[in-house]
Amino acid sequence: MQQEPPFVVAIVDDDAGFRDAIGWLLKANGYGVRGYADAPSFLAGHDPTVIGCVLLDLRLDDSCGIDTLVEARLRGLDAPVLMISGHGDIPTAVKAVKLGAAGFIEKPVDNELLLRSVADACHLHLELRSRYGMATEAIGRYQLLTAREKQIFWLLVEGRSTKECATTLGLSARTVEIHRSHLGDKLRAWTPSERLRIAWHAKALACHQTADTGST
Repeated sequence: MQQEPPFVVAIVDDDAGFRDAIGWLLKANGYGVRGYADAPSFLAGHDPTVIGCVLLDLRLDDSCGIDTLVEARLRGLDAPVLMISGHGDIPTAVKAVKLGAAGFIEKPVDNELLLRSVADACHLHLELRSRYGMATEAIGRYQLLTAREKQIFWLLVEGRSTKECATTLGLSARTVEIHRSHLGDKLRAWTPSERLRIAWHAKALACHQTADTGST
């Protein structure tokens, strides 16, 4: 029986010609490929447990690629996502990276650059899964938090009350409650034990990234 390719790359793009061309290139280089013409079919059909990465068009006919990235993270996708577009600009690229995108590639795509980026993303996913298992899902959710939500998250992890968070950050208790509700929805973590689990994984990943930076 033929062994399945070790990495699976999802191509989410409404341009059928682009999907076919990139799919052929990736298959020729040993990757498994799944093609999706729109965000709904990707969100409904892609298996989040496979090891690999996602090539996501920034401007789909039916939705914004960044919105699709956020929704995929909320649904448990932990694979690295490479944003692709012929309409890219610096602010959009920065926003995508802040939301956890692994990189940003512009059309027309340089095949060598694409293959390097895909290889790096897939091996990163494999390493993260090997180290942390599906805990990378929790890390992906954490990356969706805004800077303010992260501040409140870590204060809550320390055991601070809403009132104490408000005093520390110079906010009203009502504002803290709103942020607290939003971060709970994004993380799917409402109890102290659930927040502690995510905090542990986030710190572990931060230490791993720091070690990698120091060794290069």
